[in-house]
Amino acid sequence: MMTAVMTSKSSAVLCFTLTLLSSLNALGANGVVAAIEQKYVITEVSANHDQITKDGTTMSLKCAGVYSLPTSGIVTTPPDNAVLDGRIKSPNMMVKYTLEGLGAHVLQTGDKVYITRIEDKSDTKGDVLKLSILTADALAVKGQDEQRKYSASLSFHFKKGYLGEVPPDEVEQVIEAVMAPDAGAEQAKSAAAPEAPPQPVAAAAALAPPAEPASEPAGPPPTITIGESSTQVLQAMGMPLQMIDLGKKKTFVYKNMKVIFANDKVTDVQ
Repeated sequence: MMTAVMTSKSSAVLCFTLTLLSSLNALGANGVVAAIEQKYVITEVSANHDQITKDGTTMSLKCAGVYSLPTSGIVTTPPDNAVLDGRIKSPNMMVKYTLEGLGAHVLQTGDKVYITRIEDKSDTKGDVLKLSILTADALAVKGQDEQRKYSASLSFHFKKGYLGEVPPDEVEQVIEAVMAPDAGAEQAKSAAAPEAPPQPVAAAAALAPPAEPASEPAGPPPTITIGESSTQVLQAMGMPLQMIDLGKKKTFVYKNMKVIFANDKVTDVQ
């Protein structure tokens, strides 16, 4: 009886441990996917894959032999290309024949592609990281007078639990052995980005009147001395508001004073 109880308890502990490890591996794999999505920005496309709705990272293929099919073709599911030990696995003759009949295009080294989806497709056999890709350029469709973008997927196969154990940069190295960010395309995107508009000048500064030049310091006030002639007074004071001429006696009326002359000489200032 005791042996049966112990066996039951051991089975429960083993089941719990396996479940916990599976959950931890799943969390680790999700963390790797999130980190890869941060480095390789997903490109968003329209439903028919003809238009880019949101730019992502442009990738350049480092290996040839990726089978792809035109978008909006007979087959809506793009061909999956398995990647084992850093190499693209070539499909068997039957699959090749079928794909070629559907107008497949084999992508070559240097071809530019976008990543449209990153998925964890791990199963009981092993860990799988699947990247859906779309050609950056439209390509000629066999037997038709049109060009379309081509789509495919790359499935990177690893041993069971691998994605939950290794750091993201190790997975990125595996991916970049097959395709890596295209430096030239990314630089071109940066150069084409619109510059920030200049900051508007404050309205108050724009409407402010120009500063007036500093006025020269005023000279000493004019002075009138008894005995000065009318000519001297005019030179010092300027033209009066009124001139009263009584022959030998004259009066110059200014704003705040009167200057009285007798025989053309100043005799009084009022």
